[in-house]
Amino acid sequence: MFVRDVDPELVDWEAATEFAVVGGGGCGLAAAATAAVHADVVLLEKADRIGGKARVATGQICGVDSSLQRERGIDDSAEAFYDDLLAQQTESSADQYTLDRTLVTTVAGNSGRTLDWLREEIGADLTLHTGRFEMAGHRVHRTHYPVRDDGVIPRAGKPVTDALHEAAVERGVDVRTEFPCDQLLRDETTGAVIGVASKENPTAVPRRQTTHMIRADHVLLACDGFAANPELIAERVPEIAGLDYWGTRENTGDALRIAEELGLRLDEPLYDMHGPFTVPEGVYLPNELVKAGAIIVNDDAERFMDCGNVPYRVMDMHLLDQPDATGYIVLDGSIVDLFLDEPLTNHQFSFLLDEDCFDVADTVAEVAARYGLDGDRLGSTIATVNRATDDAADVPYGRAYPHELTPPFYTAKIQPMYVKARQGIVVDERMRVVRDDGSVVENLYAGGNAAESLEGGDPNVYIPGMDLMTALTEGHLVGEFVAESVAGDADSTTTEGDA
Repeated sequence: MFVRDVDPELVDWEAATEFAVVGGGGCGLAAAATAAVHADVVLLEKADRIGGKARVATGQICGVDSSLQRERGIDDSAEAFYDDLLAQQTESSADQYTLDRTLVTTVAGNSGRTLDWLREEIGADLTLHTGRFEMAGHRVHRTHYPVRDDGVIPRAGKPVTDALHEAAVERGVDVRTEFPCDQLLRDETTGAVIGVASKENPTAVPRRQTTHMIRADHVLLACDGFAANPELIAERVPEIAGLDYWGTRENTGDALRIAEELGLRLDEPLYDMHGPFTVPEGVYLPNELVKAGAIIVNDDAERFMDCGNVPYRVMDMHLLDQPDATGYIVLDGSIVDLFLDEPLTNHQFSFLLDEDCFDVADTVAEVAARYGLDGDRLGSTIATVNRATDDAADVPYGRAYPHELTPPFYTAKIQPMYVKARQGIVVDERMRVVRDDGSVVENLYAGGNAAESLEGGDPNVYIPGMDLMTALTEGHLVGEFVAESVAGDADSTTTEGDA
């Protein structure tokens, strides 16, 4: 039972707060840090550390119409972002899935100022990427990255979640780790959401667990999806059940289970793969390699897509269609040099070389022998893509980023892993959750992967950086709504008292 009806007068409340945040990832942290300006906030995180999936994110953060874009004369808008998402749909997927224009433009339209807030008030040092490795799908430069004091650009969300955690604590948020939210509490008479129940440091013997009953005026479900729940994976997205999972282990579908018991409206199940990852080590390789001219071949030593011209989720979907979801990435020494020279990729790529993530060979025959591929066919494939430096139209599947591959070759056997699996709660423009009958549940919100996706459930739709953008922006919006509500209630009380 994930929802519990209680008589509030009979509950032994351990604490009372104006805002309870369930989940300490990017969405929850952004909401807590924002609301804490005016509200008393308790944040509950089931893991033993704060940050959630956002903490281990390797990518960038979209920001539409951010101050950094405007400073560089980049014209961007929420409608442009929505159109870029629409452009990712295939003819068949457009018939099957519908993108929520209001939700997309609400999130995109507030993302730029959310990043400005992170920079100006939270202290997250972000820069706008304007180099050659902007990912497929963006019509303009709109991805932002954190920057360390030593100038290194880390490919991760950790610097942002660290800054948000620090700000939340400084603003008085009661941050509790190892506090899973076991139940959402409702008033048994009115049906109103009035708090959460949590067990601290759960043990194998339920009767020995201490249950904390926390009363709350507002509750945000920001506890991600169900990627770490094998049962839900097999039931709702069986096509990825054979892949390895790359992410945090706490994403077990808590928000989904609460939603089902409450009779809330859910969107379509959706998964996200990421890659490439080396086999068998499971080390992540930068997907920007294909924008520098790397190619991916299958067991027949042939290309099966123009991997440089699709978002990496779509690239991974093509990999998933191959036997054992396996491919082989081929790049060369000049691409290695390029990645070592580019500030965006230098730090991560140096690590890959130090860890010997690539096999290095001086001939095509050596590459083929290492992986048991047909040497003549691999040589023909490489010769064909090399011709694209003169005429890309002559190359099967095209060549969005022509490059002549020459020895030494750097190669790796690769597979995708899945990094997300979710079926989110439908929300309104204030991120309040919506029942099956279309009515909203006052003071109960959902955000990030606990809420409906901007992709509308369409696995073909993805723009790199939109996951962190969505989590941070939705959290910031909910935090603003709660802060405004609490401040309004306080003003009303003051006015009534003065009268």
